[in-house]
Amino acid sequence: MTTALEGLRVLDLGRLGPSAMASMYLADFGAEVTSISADTGVRRPAPEDDIWSFEAQMHLISRALNRNKRSLTLNLRVPKQRETFLALVAEADVVIEDFRPGTAQRLGIAYETLCAANERLVYCALSGYGQRSPMGDQGGHDLNFIAKAGLLDLIGSSEAAPPVIPLFFLSDFGGAAMHAVSGILLALLARDRLGKGQFVDISFLDTAMGLANPLAFHLLNGGADLRRGGLLYSGSYPHYALYRARDGRYVAVACFEPWLWKRFCAAIGLPGHGEADLLDADTAERVKADVAAVLATEPADHWEETLGPQSVCVTAVQSLNAMLGSGHAAARGMVAQTTHGVYGTERHLANPISLSATPAAVRRAAPVPGEDEPDPSQTSGEEPAT
Repeated sequence: MTTALEGLRVLDLGRLGPSAMASMYLADFGAEVTSISADTGVRRPAPEDDIWSFEAQMHLISRALNRNKRSLTLNLRVPKQRETFLALVAEADVVIEDFRPGTAQRLGIAYETLCAANERLVYCALSGYGQRSPMGDQGGHDLNFIAKAGLLDLIGSSEAAPPVIPLFFLSDFGGAAMHAVSGILLALLARDRLGKGQFVDISFLDTAMGLANPLAFHLLNGGADLRRGGLLYSGSYPHYALYRARDGRYVAVACFEPWLWKRFCAAIGLPGHGEADLLDADTAERVKADVAAVLATEPADHWEETLGPQSVCVTAVQSLNAMLGSGHAAARGMVAQTTHGVYGTERHLANPISLSATPAAVRRAAPVPGEDEPDPSQTSGEEPAT
């Protein structure tokens, strides 16, 4: 079967999840991705290890995000091994790295060096604050980036309550990884017209801010300051909120459009509330209490089964495990399977982008670091350059 990125050669020097996710998306669509690491990776966790230990989390990310790739171990501080890398670059289309600004220059693999050898190369650098920032030498993780970007300040029930830390990596995966994929593909399209590649500069902080684009537009154009818990999508308004059902589970009501809200209110026996002024704080509080009282009379699944077919945007809050085993996941092919010589059968969350002619595929389990080493002798007998 023809793949969308067949023949594309990608070298991923990244050490973190976002670069691995970006190159995984390319690999899923047929790119030949080689993950290059300097060592043999994090120790495989023992059965008795805590799932939340550092080793377990790094192992989990590695197994989940390095599928469909090959793996080489190269220490770029060793001249001979750097020469091996440069030889691979000469035949590559894309290089991805996530070093702090200046590190690639010190290693002798900066964009200027690589594109001099391969002018068609697309070089994507992911870093916390980008290549041109007064904060460029600072470290950070997802929590730091969403805190600095202004996102974390707005997540929570009220200004009196502390911000709520999202479980999922907004800047890492929703921001940087997806913007890296977009930037790489855009640069590859431009290469067809320009005849040469270019540098793709992805900042974790910038891409986190990008997730708040409409709110930023509001502020940049004189809008009133934003308050945690006071935004429409924060759950403080009755037509976009969570309600506890009789069985203790929650029901998500997202009737943002006025006609949906009217239809919802009529369906639960509160037709007069469909015309209520929800921007009035006292009215909104009263309406929310009335809706909560009704939804508390039945289990969460009852409301989804009853109201879901009426298209009023009501769903029961369910676990990720339940979603993975759902009919929807099966119908959409969202679970794939591979077999690895060391780890055996592994199941994967499939790529969510569905193309009709050149679909993604999970073809190969993640390799162990160095699994595809062509010449083991290249890493022996040499000392790192100082």
